[in-house]
Amino acid sequence: MEILVRPFHPHDYPRLAKIRCEAEGEDAAVEDIRRYDERWDYARYEKVRVVAQDEEGVAIGYGELHHEPDRFDPRAYFLRLAVDPAYHRRGVATAIWEQIQGELEERSATVVRVLTEEGSPGAAGARRQRFVRSGDLTTGQASFELRLGRSAPPSR
Repeated sequence: MEILVRPFHPHDYPRLAKIRCEAEGEDAAVEDIRRYDERWDYARYEKVRVVAQDEEGVAIGYGELHHEPDRFDPRAYFLRLAVDPAYHRRGVATAIWEQIQGELEERSATVVRVLTEEGSPGAAGARRQRFVRSGDLTTGQASFELRLGRSAPPSR
């Protein structure tokens, strides 16, 4: 299967909501995600979203990179990455991560953080990419981070 990663387009909202529901267990509605995007303060905080698509152009996974407004640092980012469960273990997450790494390099990012359930494919993927567990949240999610720059180990 050839995987193409491309910028997110508004026609991807229904698939984004479905992936968030199925892969992340989030009760995500198309209009809620759209409203969240519309309210995002793009003048102050960056956000970029990409999707991996199948041969027919249907989104099968996504990656989203954005600043953390609550603890803003212009070179620190938060990552969301999920793949439709029907496409797990086919290199989709890796293709998205490779695109996201380019986005991080363009921005001279120093750290990227991700929240995921311990024992989930997201936690396993974070560890494979050398993210380090940095804490737990009261929601039951684990926090992982990856330090970037010259001192960071190369990703595999």
